[in-house]
Amino acid sequence: MENDTMAPRKAKNTTLTPNFKLWLEKDHEYVFGPGAYDILKAIHEEGTITKGAQKLGMSYRYAWGVIKKIERKVGVEIVRTFKGGSAGGGGAEITEYGLEMMQTYARISEAFKKAIDGV
Repeated sequence: MENDTMAPRKAKNTTLTPNFKLWLEKDHEYVFGPGAYDILKAIHEEGTITKGAQKLGMSYRYAWGVIKKIERKVGVEIVRTFKGGSAGGGGAEITEYGLEMMQTYARISEAFKKAIDGV
């Protein structure tokens, strides 16, 4: 009697493609990944946390929570906020450390993409 479970199966699509998920860690713990990068980038482009969060379709509270979580883990401020005058006009800016974190993430991510494109 032949064992049918060992018979080779024909797959419709056997093409495999490489992919990756990149994040930055500290002490083997997640700190920064694609979502955090997108939040900082949107804040940098829009000039406020509110507008950056809206651009990404998320709440201010969620974006602020992501920022504070990263800051607690690295022990460095990554977003600096400032209040406007009596008519409003406050905003936010990414600190030098935050910009360095973004640049590091973007540089490594781009290198991975180029490596995958070469496969």
